[in-house]
Amino acid sequence: MKYDLHNPMQPLRIVVVEDSEELRLLLVAGLSDFGHQVRGVIDGDALDTALAEAPADVVILDIGLPGEDGMAIAGRLRRSYRCGIVMVTSYGRLDDRVHSFKNGADLYFVKPVDVRELDAALRSLARRMFGPPTSTWRFNARSSKLSTPHGVEVPLTAQELILMRKLMETPGENVSRRDIFAALGQPNDQYADRRLETLVSRLRSKVRATDPDSELPVRSRHNLGYAFLADAELT
Repeated sequence: MKYDLHNPMQPLRIVVVEDSEELRLLLVAGLSDFGHQVRGVIDGDALDTALAEAPADVVILDIGLPGEDGMAIAGRLRRSYRCGIVMVTSYGRLDDRVHSFKNGADLYFVKPVDVRELDAALRSLARRMFGPPTSTWRFNARSSKLSTPHGVEVPLTAQELILMRKLMETPGENVSRRDIFAALGQPNDQYADRRLETLVSRLRSKVRATDPDSELPVRSRHNLGYAFLADAELT
């Protein structure tokens, strides 16, 4: 199902993960009344089964779940599944909110939650998620992560961090191999080219594995160097 940005009542496919049957049924019924396609499950294993049976646009998670907790599930989903992640939980401490956002949550609500507000927030999230894609790659030195145009974060090693910073500082321009070797602190010896090619190849494979819809826009320029051929944003 393709999300229609021009239809404010477009239904979302939602899975609610809540171990309290009463609360789970309330959320499923309430969001269904707003036209969404909603399923309810009790824990992470049941969520995996539900997602294998049919995709979801948004997963709503409690934190205090039996077995794998909601924060762990959020982190796993963010790494391997493209969907909105919303925490609806009784945990209201600042540390819980911060930890949830770091693990990949898009929204955080403390129970009790008004279903009208939740519906409005989910539709706003959907507009951001399914809006026209950006072509910008984002580099964050503090978190050592590269974000694809789809918003998927790719963790970088120390060497990958140096390489991407060097290339993304001047997008579209050639960066000589000599300059790259110097930035990496590597000797320009007989093995230098092979080391650099291996570094780029492994990073390219990592990006593809993390976000199959994105291809690292780093290209070799006739043995002269490398260039980053996309819009870049450094923070």
